[in-house]
Amino acid sequence: MGNSLRCCLACVLPCGALDLIRIVHINGCVDELTGRVTAGEVLKNNPNHVLTKPCSQGMTRRILILSPESELKRGSIYFLIPASSLPAEKTNKILKKLSPSKKKSSPEITVAKLSEKKQSSRRHHRTKSNAGVWMPNLQTISED
Repeated sequence: MGNSLRCCLACVLPCGALDLIRIVHINGCVDELTGRVTAGEVLKNNPNHVLTKPCSQGMTRRILILSPESELKRGSIYFLIPASSLPAEKTNKILKKLSPSKKKSSPEITVAKLSEKKQSSRRHHRTKSNAGVWMPNLQTISED
């Protein structure tokens, strides 16, 4: 299925369109790269960001973050998103993976830790509120 779609797209797209690596920024700007590029090279130019690739497995939406060592494939589309916009659980996984290999704290890890603290403090404030569970106030309606 994927190969037939690729052949069909090759007929419609301009020559060489499948030989490009496309990186879509959060503001909609698209970088088109040629040649061999690693995720680390892209992340050096965009600090405090992570590089993801789209995942279309059923109904669940997952964020697949690329490691800096992974090589980007030609003809693929990647998304560059701020590290602060990641969910807290994803940030924790990234921190656990990077902590044994890196002794020094990088700016990306610092930003991720700060965003995690902000999110946990927001959750803490929500649980402290005195608002109770909503209960409906149902009244009988007479039918004529």
